[in-house]
Amino acid sequence: MDIPNFNGWVQFKDYKCITGVGLRGVYILAHFSHKPSSPPKLTSANIIYVGETTGQTIAKRLYQFSQSAFFAKRGHSGGLTYSNQFLKGVPNVAPPENLYVAILPVDRPEKEGKAFIKLIERAVIWEFFKKNGDYPACNTA
Repeated sequence: MDIPNFNGWVQFKDYKCITGVGLRGVYILAHFSHKPSSPPKLTSANIIYVGETTGQTIAKRLYQFSQSAFFAKRGHSGGLTYSNQFLKGVPNVAPPENLYVAILPVDRPEKEGKAFIKLIERAVIWEFFKKNGDYPACNTA
């Protein structure tokens, strides 16, 4: 199965400006010392989280991630894992400069879209696992 292309990397702090963030879909988070100029490589060891949302927009889900990651609030398990692993659970008023996001917005009928989104998220995690021998740092399964 060919995984569709994600949009280019954007600093997490600018996620609201990404085209398609108002749709459901799949998103990936990664750490980079500077913005990558190439499209997202789904097996990159820099990827720290792969997520999906089928019942709300990507923007809403990334907001929930930010609340959990940067303020240690409940609502996003990957965000809480990020908070503990990378920020030692200490609130951080701004996203780290090295945190980037890329999204794959999905505009399909509800049932079809939900199935497709879940398939793509699992496929990305599987490709990452095959290359790296483990899940991304903030994914548990």
